[in-house]
Amino acid sequence: MSKTKHKNKISRRDFFGWGWAAISGMGAFFIFLLGVLRMPLPSLMPGKSGKFKIGRKEDYPPGAFKYFEEEQTYVFADPEGLFAVSSLCTHLGCIVNREEKQFTCPCHGSRYDLLGKVLQGPAPKSLAWYKIEELPSSRLIVDRNKTVKAGTKFLV
Repeated sequence: MSKTKHKNKISRRDFFGWGWAAISGMGAFFIFLLGVLRMPLPSLMPGKSGKFKIGRKEDYPPGAFKYFEEEQTYVFADPEGLFAVSSLCTHLGCIVNREEKQFTCPCHGSRYDLLGKVLQGPAPKSLAWYKIEELPSSRLIVDRNKTVKAGTKFLV
């Protein structure tokens, strides 16, 4: 019997080496392809609008107020008009609670008057006031992306 070697025979070690190289290459190509296909998509998905509807003027007689929990905003009516005040404490962003004559922060004890002015720290500044606008349909909206000077009211 003659011992002949087959030159075309691949060793088991080479077979698995080439197999893993092929699998790794295909995986890298697949990941690259996913990245290329994702490029037309925006990196940031658009968030919720800062505007929200609060009703009509007649829903707010003088002395009325309403808290919009999801938007973290209080809307008040007085004889001069309507105004919207943020419920986020300016210290660390906790939600302030409305009491009879003030807002209080349950986290660190800041106190604000009902117009949002700081009465007691550690809050560094007053609560934000938001712009109120009227739509052509006579509905009112609050735009949390537009702050106004404290004391600016929507006239009714």
